[in-house]
Amino acid sequence: MDRGGLVLETSDLGYSYAPGRFAIRHLSIGLRRGEILGLLGRNGAGKTTTVRLLTTLLPPTEGTAVVLGQDLRTGGRALRAHLGVVLQSESLDFVTVERNLTLYAFLWGVPREKAKARAEEMIELFELGEARRRKPWALSGGERRRFQVARELMHDMEILFLDEPTVGLDALARRRILRYLRDRARGGLSIVFTTHILHEADTLCDRIAVLHLGRLIALDSAEELKRQHGGAREVSLTFAVPLSTELRTELTRELAARGATAVPQEPNADASGRLVFQARGAEELLPWISGWSHTRGLAVDRMSVEAATLEGAFLGMIEETDEEARDGEAGRSSPERLRGTAGGVP
Repeated sequence: MDRGGLVLETSDLGYSYAPGRFAIRHLSIGLRRGEILGLLGRNGAGKTTTVRLLTTLLPPTEGTAVVLGQDLRTGGRALRAHLGVVLQSESLDFVTVERNLTLYAFLWGVPREKAKARAEEMIELFELGEARRRKPWALSGGERRRFQVARELMHDMEILFLDEPTVGLDALARRRILRYLRDRARGGLSIVFTTHILHEADTLCDRIAVLHLGRLIALDSAEELKRQHGGAREVSLTFAVPLSTELRTELTRELAARGATAVPQEPNADASGRLVFQARGAEELLPWISGWSHTRGLAVDRMSVEAATLEGAFLGMIEETDEEARDGEAGRSSPERLRGTAGGVP
């Protein structure tokens, strides 16, 4: 990571809401200028607490954080002037949507003409044209969420924090907003983005931080997380001619020695020359299969690998972490287990 380009860096950051009960702990992450960092985790993993900590809405109880060159604990109002945040909780006013947007921009010091032009841009982008004369409390659920995000984008900022910004939005609205956020990031805006929609994180985020039970368990690109934690995937091979019983047995045995598991097929699979198996690191087996086929004079008509998904990797990481925790817990005596930290975080 280019440390010179960091706009945010934390070291062992944590928040305890009661003695010994942590919502987040030992969080060490960095955010580059123009980067979109995704925060993934189950409900209660610590995503919203992390956003509240990094936007000065909660005081950290341990660790350190530097945001835009300022200490998070002492930056206060001067730091918040450079941040934008959209939380899941609503804060709605009693003037029209259009007036709300321009007033919000005015509070942040945006010049009048620029505020009017930006309000029109936001109203078009977030499809609020029919709602512009209505009060925010009279909007539908999807309109309210679009209005919340639009209002925060009325002012200029260096880091934008978005906590589940696309909740309640349809697919078209989500796509337009994500495309806009990607364009803003290309212009230098750094974004921290929490979501339960894993496809969003996969397509939008440069890197992804996975939180589980208040701990950071992974931080990498989506592709690398899928490669490392995607689990077994299905590989389908179709040979130009049916395999003899001897060759099918040999290939199945060799694949099993490399950690692959044959998938039972329909009764006529032998006649079709098709073989299906599951394996971790499936792509790494493909060159070996090509070599094996070539040395036996066999032609492969079709070879396909089931695509790795971020959902599969995410579930794999959670399962791996829980299994490690169970193994560690099993190795402790009963008094030691009773002394474990409450709140789900060791």
